[in-house]
Amino acid sequence: MNYIRHLNAFFSFVRSDNRLTSSHVSLYLALFQYWNFNRFQNPFPIYRINIMQLSKIGSKNTYHKCLKELHETKYILYHPSASKFQAVKISMIRLDIKEEEETKYRQLDLFASPKNDINSVPNLTDTSTDINTDTVPNLGHSLKLNYKEKNSVEKTPTKIFEKNKELSEKINSVAGVPNMRHTPSLPEVESFFNASKYPIKEAQKFYYYNHGKGWMLTDKIPITDWQSLAHKWMLNSKNSNVITPSLSGEAGRGPDIQYLYERFLEGQQISKYIFVEHYTFLQLQITEEIKQEALQRRINQLSGSNENSQNQLLEAYKVGNKNDELLIQDEANFISLAKRVAVFNYLKKLQQAGKKNVIDS
Repeated sequence: MNYIRHLNAFFSFVRSDNRLTSSHVSLYLALFQYWNFNRFQNPFPIYRINIMQLSKIGSKNTYHKCLKELHETKYILYHPSASKFQAVKISMIRLDIKEEEETKYRQLDLFASPKNDINSVPNLTDTSTDINTDTVPNLGHSLKLNYKEKNSVEKTPTKIFEKNKELSEKINSVAGVPNMRHTPSLPEVESFFNASKYPIKEAQKFYYYNHGKGWMLTDKIPITDWQSLAHKWMLNSKNSNVITPSLSGEAGRGPDIQYLYERFLEGQQISKYIFVEHYTFLQLQITEEIKQEALQRRINQLSGSNENSQNQLLEAYKVGNKNDELLIQDEANFISLAKRVAVFNYLKKLQQAGKKNVIDS
């Protein structure tokens, strides 16, 4: 067991294997230390309390999760105990198995007796012209070769990294272990949300939120199934009564009225999500009844304000003089409010009629 070579190989894996987190590395080094205590024999017993203390992992769930994932990714082998009174055992996968190639030249052993063939005598002179005559090895040349061998040893970490890069890629492609390098693009996320009939705006929020986190979960674990996470995202969005109407691809339609109506049927508050585009799409009319309701809502909006301008506008609405300059300036806001009231009342009538779809009504 080559201690240095094994650790160099492991850290080369850490650089290239994106499944590994700081918790995995800390746990592995703690296990390696106990392996060292047991003179690198496999398997060796471990005790959770000791390993957690050494690895500085405070959560049992994190400990068991990382232990399981190190086993699944073939960094260790986990041997469960037959009884709760017996310690579990761990086998460390050796990363130094590949021995370095033997060097072409060996260092001269100055204290070994010379090995000569029978009936042959070494020629100690450099003037011999017999090419088959044995000669005493040149000490200077031998030392030069030893320098090359030293350089070869110094470059071992680089060699190990290159050799294990290919092995790391194989580990990432093991059956049942997903490749963590793939992250979805924005068009891909939007396409998935569109196919699932989710709002496109939610797709954008989902993408930029997870993209900003590097597609990692809160405990720094890479996201393996972003589609399932997207479904959960929408489920949480609905449970929190957050409505974000999606933009329709149909020109002039604006926000998706059907999606908004479905949320209304679920009992959610939709008033602040109604826009003028809904009114335009539904081709509604502002009746006198709608104007009166809009007037009352506008008065309620202005009531309780501490701003002098708002209070003056409120008084103008209460007086009801159509030629008042303040009412003329606020006409656009009033018309917009009236259109939204018309949409809300229309959806309310659909609900009372038991309709499920806005388009078919």
